[in-house]
Amino acid sequence: MPRVNGLAVAGAFVGGVVLYPPTIAVLGRLGIRQQERSDGPASHLPKAGTPTAGGLLFALLLAVIWLVALRGPAGAVVVGAALLGSAVGLLDDLTKLRRGAGLRVVPKFLLLALCAAGLALGLQATHASVEVVPGLGLRDLGIGGIALAALALLATANAANLTDGVDGLAAGCAVPALAACGAAAALEHRPLLALTCWSAAALVLAFLCFNLPAARVFMGDAGSLAIGLMLAAAAAETGLLLLLPLLALVYLAEAASVMAQVAYFKLSGGRRLLRMSPLHHHLELGGISEWGVDLRFWSVALATAAAVVGWAVWSGLPGGHP
Repeated sequence: MPRVNGLAVAGAFVGGVVLYPPTIAVLGRLGIRQQERSDGPASHLPKAGTPTAGGLLFALLLAVIWLVALRGPAGAVVVGAALLGSAVGLLDDLTKLRRGAGLRVVPKFLLLALCAAGLALGLQATHASVEVVPGLGLRDLGIGGIALAALALLATANAANLTDGVDGLAAGCAVPALAACGAAAALEHRPLLALTCWSAAALVLAFLCFNLPAARVFMGDAGSLAIGLMLAAAAAETGLLLLLPLLALVYLAEAASVMAQVAYFKLSGGRRLLRMSPLHHHLELGGISEWGVDLRFWSVALATAAAVVGWAVWSGLPGGHP
């Protein structure tokens, strides 16, 4: 593995740590600040005014690092996913500032669906259809795998978006998941893709340094949608698409908690299944601190990332046999 490419990961982390403080200052001066919802937990109201849309920086830095040192086609899909998600998310963040609410549900869904479709075409161009099939090993899913990837991209973006409600939660869960994708790529002897995934993890980790409770900056939709799309793209590129529900288990659980809350509310005539959804708010209202929520969910994310890599190796990921 060329040394200059290997340094990209360390450079990503250092660059993020160095550039986030001035970025936070610029976001504040531009008035791109968090607007807390009145229907959220009361403990979150003091967060209003914190600079947001910080996810834009890690998406842009990933693109720069890829252009300078990691120019592989598979990595381009991961980088493109980060940029597309960040662009849609930034539009949503700016819309919230202008009119107090983000993009309407249908336009936002359609924009993300277009992004997912475009990225699916990118996956097809890089022949990312060979996936680990639990119980069967490696299988070429063909065009069906690409269609499944498009659905996974859309679902993971929305799930990551719902998870971003506690300082450090969405970012902290993304780091081990992206690192696992990098490990899978390394086992497949695809160093440029591995380094792209690890650089993405390093950049999100650099952001996390400023997003821990109490956060100095929020990622906004510019970050959560970027994380969701690039994680799904990385999983598809590295053969982990069908293991994505396990790899992104925290995001999946958060999205499922919202759907369960809405369904139960309608079926029960107005009663609530949870104190508040998503699940992290339920835990907060139950007396668990933000740090407590983070540590619990980060532990799950770390365990599932390790389990996915182990499962992929056991299934016969190229280069993964003991």
